[in-house]
Amino acid sequence: MSPLVNGLDRRSVVAAIADYVLQVNYRGYRPDPRKVLSVRRTDRTAWLRNEGIPVRWEVYYYIEGELFPKEGATRLAEGESSVRRAEALVDEVWDQLWAWNGYDFTPTSYGLNKGKYSDEAATSTSDGTQDVVHG
Repeated sequence: MSPLVNGLDRRSVVAAIADYVLQVNYRGYRPDPRKVLSVRRTDRTAWLRNEGIPVRWEVYYYIEGELFPKEGATRLAEGESSVRRAEALVDEVWDQLWAWNGYDFTPTSYGLNKGKYSDEAATSTSDGTQDVVHG
C-alpha cells in the first residue's frame, strides 16, 4: 500500500458491524446474507449496505460467511450491546481484513469477490485500471 493512502478506518468498520449486529438481532436473530461491509478506496472508510452492483473504487465483503464464517457469530448475548459485540468481532478479523483490503485495492487485484461478479478474466491496463477480457 502506498504511504499516501490511509489504512483501513477501524472506527467506521466497528460502526458498520455494530449497525449490522443491531439489525439482525432486532426482534429475534435473523442473519442477512445480502448485507456487505463496503470500503471506499479514497479514504478507506467502511459502511453497511446491501449486496448489489459494485460501486467504482469500492470493495465489499459479505458479513455472514466471508468475514464471520462461524454460524451465529453476530448473535447478541443477553444484555450485550451491539457496539461491544462489533468490537469483539472486528478484533477477531482485523488483521485479515486489513490485509484483504490492501490486496483488493492493488492495481492488479480483481478483488476477493471476483467470482461473484464475472467469470471473465481481468487484465490491468497501462494506467493501472482494469479491462475485462471477453471470450
